[in-house]
Amino acid sequence: MNVTHFILSAISIGVANTCIEWFIIGFLFHKYQALTPQTWRPESNKSYLYSTLLSFLFGALFMLFYYKIGFHYVIHANMWSHIKLGLICFACFSLVSGINGSIYVNYDKRFVAGLLIASCLTYVSAALIVSLFYWK
Repeated sequence: MNVTHFILSAISIGVANTCIEWFIIGFLFHKYQALTPQTWRPESNKSYLYSTLLSFLFGALFMLFYYKIGFHYVIHANMWSHIKLGLICFACFSLVSGINGSIYVNYDKRFVAGLLIASCLTYVSAALIVSLFYWK
């Protein structure tokens, strides 16, 4: 693992995360967000910029997680092993907190489903992307 692989992986994960969230949340499930207008702040270029920067931060943090912990638990060059890692990360880090948050925040149930689908796809794609860039 070198710095170039780390940076390319973080950028690739960030781009994938941005695309997944745009398609799942912004395109497929955005109409359900409109059903709870009192919950949302107005969208702006500034909010999109912050969201994109957070996607790149997620990429760097996931790469760090994989480097320190994750690669010990996957089979090298095995796609299914990396998909399982992504699903485990999703279950540990997003599933419960996403459902729990929707209990207290007035989200439409279908929008919550979209958030969870996007989160699951983000973790799985991050695990697959990292597997392409990580070499011992």
